[in-house]
Amino acid sequence: MTHLGSDGKRFSPEELERLTRALISLELSCLDTAPEALSSGVLLAWHTALSAGLDRMQPGQYRHADITYGFETGTAPALISAAVEDVMVTHQQVLAEWSEAPTTSEVLFHATWIHAELIRIHPFWDGNGRLARLVQAWLCWSYGLQVPIYTNRTAYLGGLNRYHSTRDLSLLMTVTWASLPAAT
Repeated sequence: MTHLGSDGKRFSPEELERLTRALISLELSCLDTAPEALSSGVLLAWHTALSAGLDRMQPGQYRHADITYGFETGTAPALISAAVEDVMVTHQQVLAEWSEAPTTSEVLFHATWIHAELIRIHPFWDGNGRLARLVQAWLCWSYGLQVPIYTNRTAYLGGLNRYHSTRDLSLLMTVTWASLPAAT
């Protein structure tokens, strides 16, 4: 997370502390949510919790204006709800296709795809990256996997940018595999 909000204003140290505490609290509470429960309503609730009561982040509300991030443009506001619902439908279909315990590769690919789609859509005014990484982490935790820790920001953003422009997840998957903590 950067220290600059989508409104162009810096987060104060107090706001950053509130956002950090909100993320930790939500990480703990989301562990009680089953993968099949993921829905647009859950995403909206999680965004509200992640926003730590900061009204400037428009907690739990989809964007109502265009937004750019990096060199990319988010989904048009009128299309956000349908785009998020499409992700949720695909998520449910993937879970239904896993007749037995999914492999590590299957879970990691699916979690990374949802993460990339949420960032591509950019449904919220602020907090999209935190929410997308939380969803990815939660899916990994739900299936007993380690969570990628993206320390190489350049490689991570490169994978997201490629996905945004081509829907090719291969570079982001390479970065994701490299970002898994080493087994001890």
